[in-house]
Amino acid sequence: MENSSSDSTLEKILKIQTELTAAKPDVPYLLDLITHRAKEITGSEGAVFELVEGDDLVYRAASGTAEKQIGLRLPVKDSFSGLSLQSRTSLYCIDSEEDDRVNREACRVVGLRSMIVLPLYFATEVLGVLKVHSSKVGFYSTNDSSALNMLSGTMAAVLHNAYRWAEREKSLQSMAYLASHDALTGIYNRSAFYDYLRKGLSRITNDGSSLTIALFDLDGLKKVNDNHGHAAGDFYISRFASRFTPLVQNHDILARLGGDEFGLILIHKEPKNSILKLLDHIRSMVEGEIHFESTKLQIKTSMGISFYPEDGSDLETLMAVADSRMYENKRKRKKEEN
Repeated sequence: MENSSSDSTLEKILKIQTELTAAKPDVPYLLDLITHRAKEITGSEGAVFELVEGDDLVYRAASGTAEKQIGLRLPVKDSFSGLSLQSRTSLYCIDSEEDDRVNREACRVVGLRSMIVLPLYFATEVLGVLKVHSSKVGFYSTNDSSALNMLSGTMAAVLHNAYRWAEREKSLQSMAYLASHDALTGIYNRSAFYDYLRKGLSRITNDGSSLTIALFDLDGLKKVNDNHGHAAGDFYISRFASRFTPLVQNHDILARLGGDEFGLILIHKEPKNSILKLLDHIRSMVEGEIHFESTKLQIKTSMGISFYPEDGSDLETLMAVADSRMYENKRKRKKEEN
């Protein structure tokens, strides 16, 4: 039975290695793929890829229960992941409540009790830390550590090559930039959105500012893809972003959250009515006719808004309220069209 289990694990490792080496050279895509496959092969509840940015480790990709922690920042110093980077070895924490090497409070925030952390290097270049975790004490076996270590070389190599490709093709200088920006539109991505949202909520509690979240969903993307192909769909998304970008103030954050969903964070001292008028104006500016080759397309978007502290004081509540209002707006607009 043990040999059969080992053969099965080896087959999974080879399959993942093949998938990674055949994947497109897109850093955010690869980070997502790595976290999903690491979670699957170890049977973990969650997995994250932590990128070193200055004195912090930032959750730039996450899967499973870790998804809600995307964009989380932790100090490299005095952290388990930081120790793994320093020692250049994978580390196993059996129980975070008993292990003095870990940041116990951070583990409680994430909801983990056991974890494996694996530093990814290419030659002398630090790429980041892969972490898998479980809410159960002593969840992992030596086979789990071995599987991740066997994959580490391939994971590091494909990430390094994707970064170098982008550096050469797009003159980009930073892995952090690639990991925080959407490849199609060039604006911030999901991890950057949540990173800035956490920092924004922390900052405004001390300076009396308000924070508004606006979520946008492109109403006609599926129809565009179905009728005109994915090239037209990509153009539709890109044109929406390029119309939106000039309307965003320097201190506000626009991000593509995935697919046809976008998010805007505004930190302001203006009253609620002024912000509502501003967002209605933005929507009217980004909607309208565009041309893909000889085809006319209409950009339409549903919008949902939440306000801090009126609608909630924490990230999860504010996002849930904005999301609910966005889909209510979508239903209302569809009803009016019919």
